Amino acid sequence: MIVNHLQPTSGEVKIGHNVHIGYYAQNQAEELNPKITLLETMEQHSPPEMRTKLRNVLGSFLFSGEDQDKKVSVLSGGERARLAMACLLLRPINFLVLDEPTNHLDMLSRKC
Repeated sequence: MIVNHLQPTSGEVKIGHNVHIGYYAQNQAEELNPKITLLETMEQHSPPEMRTKLRNVLGSFLFSGEDQDKKVSVLSGGERARLAMACLLLRPINFLVLDEPTNHLDMLSRKC
């Protein structure tokens, strides 16, 4: 309800003053374009004032040097998840909703 994916069955949802919500969906990493580079991905998700800091942001998410010029398609699942989180954090959010209920489960548990 907080991220407007469900409607309340009763009552109402009120978001506080100056609350900026960020939402990391369960399939967030799958939404990345595999044909472009990490830096190009960041540029697509970046507000103009952050453009000069994108390489530093990527570095803080453990993508440094030549890694930043790799295509998204060659990244592992964990690397894609880190890139998706880096993109999300380019905007000034102060309330983060994480939707990854099965992330901690082993493969057998996920299939059930």
